[in-house]
Amino acid sequence: MPREADASWQDGMRSVHRHEFESLDALTSAVFRPGLVAQYPHLFNSENAGNLRVVVKDGEVVSHIGTIRRHASIVGCTVRVACVGGVGTREDHRGKGYATALLADTIRACREDGVDFMVVSGYRKMYHRHGCRYVGRDWEFTVTRDAAGDFDDAGIEVLPVVSDDLPALAALYRREPVRWLRPLSDYAHAQVGYVMNRPAHVLGVRENGALRGYVILQQARESDGGKVQVLESAGDRKSLVGIWGRLMTQYDLQSLRVHVMGCDRLMQDLMEERGLKGSPAHVSGTVMLIHFTQFMERMRPYFAEILGETAARGLVFEEQSDEVVFYYGGDRIVAEDRGAAAQLIFGTPERAEEALLKAGGRAGEVLREIFPIPGLWYGVNYV
Repeated sequence: MPREADASWQDGMRSVHRHEFESLDALTSAVFRPGLVAQYPHLFNSENAGNLRVVVKDGEVVSHIGTIRRHASIVGCTVRVACVGGVGTREDHRGKGYATALLADTIRACREDGVDFMVVSGYRKMYHRHGCRYVGRDWEFTVTRDAAGDFDDAGIEVLPVVSDDLPALAALYRREPVRWLRPLSDYAHAQVGYVMNRPAHVLGVRENGALRGYVILQQARESDGGKVQVLESAGDRKSLVGIWGRLMTQYDLQSLRVHVMGCDRLMQDLMEERGLKGSPAHVSGTVMLIHFTQFMERMRPYFAEILGETAARGLVFEEQSDEVVFYYGGDRIVAEDRGAAAQLIFGTPERAEEALLKAGGRAGEVLREIFPIPGLWYGVNYV
């Protein structure tokens, strides 16, 4: 059971004040690593201070949880998502329930802000109790050094981007069917900060002088042994696949991991055509439903596109105490909690949701047509 927070410090739980950023920097440096605040400028900035929730004791920030909130487009439907990170408590103040209370307060604030679901950069018992689960039916491919020549097409250049290129990168990303709705500052922050907890190379992919795509590549450390990951990519799939080998040669890599969304059938096919076999993978982070019924209503146009308007109108969504219920006609599927509902909606590599679908009669058949909904990949929105 979640620990009850001490009433004596409840009044100290609030958004960080701008003059407290130095104290917040000291906390995150002690709990995580020095310089974390500077590495995530899209999270730790004065404009986002209202989304940085803290506990202050004797004038010092002793516990913190942070979010950035963005709209996202999922196959044409606009939803609202919170990215959660930087959750930590100073060692001498642990065991008092601060982080648990901050998470509950953040869930409340996100619900009031119209957030449909959270993406959390971690997995702890505290998150699990609130419904966080690993979800998604994505794929991960690995290009090895001996296969690099199969992914090195002639006529394509890979060059570092400069600030003037960022609007073009954003325009490429806007064509993606599943994406964050980002301010341009997110790309600028990626150039100077960290991406998915690592320093990164932001690279443009050009063919015949035209920008065809971009890649954000994890910078290799000595301890990585030349094994790194593509942290984000967008643009023409054929051009992207044609430079994986170039990146390995250019940065002296032994292997390159490429995460491919389950909905990106073209990228999967192109990788497989060149001899690779993907492994099932979940989306980045863990997912927690915040406002189930609102989320489903926002996705209803997508459901109608698949099922038709009449059938889509027959879907009913309800929350009943801890249970999450999907109705269709006289049948229903009951997820025991928000965690099970998240697995049903987004799917899982291990098909944990299959038992619910099989037991749901006609409701299960209909949900099998519209689920899983594609999940989001963090990329530069990681916190």
